[in-house]
Amino acid sequence: MKRSKAALVILIIGLVILILSPVFKWGIGPMLVKVPDTIDTTSVYDGTLTLFVDPTTLTVLPPEMAVVIPLSIERRDLSQPAKSTGSVAIIKETTNAKGPAGKEFINTTHYFALDRKTSENVPGNGSDTNRKGFYPILPIGAKKVTYQLWDQDTGRTGDTVYTKTVTLQGFKYKNVPCYEYKATGKAEPTVEPPLGLPKTITGAQIKALASGISGLNPAQLSGLVDTEKYPITYLKQTTATIVAEPRTGSIVQVPLDTETYYVDASAMGLPNIKLARVQYSQTLENVAEVLDESAANWGLLDLAGLWIPLILLIVGVVLTAIGGIWFARKKPA
Repeated sequence: MKRSKAALVILIIGLVILILSPVFKWGIGPMLVKVPDTIDTTSVYDGTLTLFVDPTTLTVLPPEMAVVIPLSIERRDLSQPAKSTGSVAIIKETTNAKGPAGKEFINTTHYFALDRKTSENVPGNGSDTNRKGFYPILPIGAKKVTYQLWDQDTGRTGDTVYTKTVTLQGFKYKNVPCYEYKATGKAEPTVEPPLGLPKTITGAQIKALASGISGLNPAQLSGLVDTEKYPITYLKQTTATIVAEPRTGSIVQVPLDTETYYVDASAMGLPNIKLARVQYSQTLENVAEVLDESAANWGLLDLAGLWIPLILLIVGVVLTAIGGIWFARKKPA
């Protein structure tokens, strides 16, 4: 009596597949999960631009006379496969904010270079600025931790702190658990003048701007020459709440974002002069759309992280059992 060679082959194949299951689950599978080249997300917001300074005379307005302009804001994040590599994904982001009668207040285009594995910004590689931290997405498999979120105006990152888990509703996907994060930063210098403001201001304009500050001693401004131009340091302070779908890391909702701009007047011994505030929130209909777009990628994540390892496990168990039973039986010599 001798044992079957075919049974031995099947047994070995089954054992190999069994070994491949955990290898794929914790080794190969995570290597396949990365920032894709299929991002095409449009986010829509309703907001306001509040002016605390008269744009014509540059005088500080009384609080009750602040000018409030309604805004319609649209942001689109679009993958750029032709500019991307196997390790870096390039995303083009365009932002447009319009007021009444279609007047344009903000129109920007930026290119972000993201590490495909971590979703972090990387320098060069086709980006228009050497950025750090996270944006426009959080990591795939986001955690309940504090992330460093990039701010374009200030050219630096700030803490974005996990606060709680919320449940969002899409049109197709319901009761989706998402993570809420909050950013509360201090006023920081901007890289470029915000909102189309000038880089310099005349002495006369500075005097007009400071004239609305109560308790100001005019002698503090006596050294300014009316016709001479002086550089301006603008400051930006952001308070924002964002919500991310953790499996994909997609930012699916911005319940509220407040960006306040100041002139740094500390060199004149004055407090910061508040110029303007942009405040906006994402429309609920658009939140449902973006959430559905994000959740549509769950199938690919499940394929790499669940179904392939599970199929390998089942096939391995079956082949090992068949091969083992067959091999244990002896056949006539």
